[in-house]
Amino acid sequence: MTQNNNNPSQVAQCAVLQDMDESELEAFFGHVEFRCFDAGDSILKEGESSQYLWIIATGKCQIVKDCGEGIQNTLAVLEPGGVFGEMSFFEEAPHSATVHALTDVETMLLSRPGYDELIESHPSVAYKIASRIVGLVASRLRQMDEWTCRLVEQQGCEERHAEWQDFRNKLYSEWSF
Repeated sequence: MTQNNNNPSQVAQCAVLQDMDESELEAFFGHVEFRCFDAGDSILKEGESSQYLWIIATGKCQIVKDCGEGIQNTLAVLEPGGVFGEMSFFEEAPHSATVHALTDVETMLLSRPGYDELIESHPSVAYKIASRIVGLVASRLRQMDEWTCRLVEQQGCEERHAEWQDFRNKLYSEWSF
């Protein structure tokens, strides 16, 4: 693994940074670290813990979930502007998947302590980042919900329908107010 200080304009297409003005971007870049990885490197591993928000500046990454018994499932391939690590960033918990560099990859990472400093020094920037990450997570959850519903419907099994409804009830009642 090597480190490099990249040109911040390389991640202008990143949704997390969209619509930030020059001073906001400057504040953000003052709190990030740049890291480079070679093709084939593991960037983070499922089950390990770190609280970083990763943004891909250049290259492609593969997100892989271990399904047990030696089976791995590709969840996504992310390109420049792609974001990962957001779940462990906001909730101190082990990573739910592994991220591999498919090509040489340049990343920016924001540590949780760096984000906390950003909250203190530039709260509007921290708010924009959090708001965009919430939108990203909501979009991914919506896609997963739709996919799961289609899968349950395709199976046509009444028992699976009941399991799915039970899961959704638990999921949504856990955070009800």
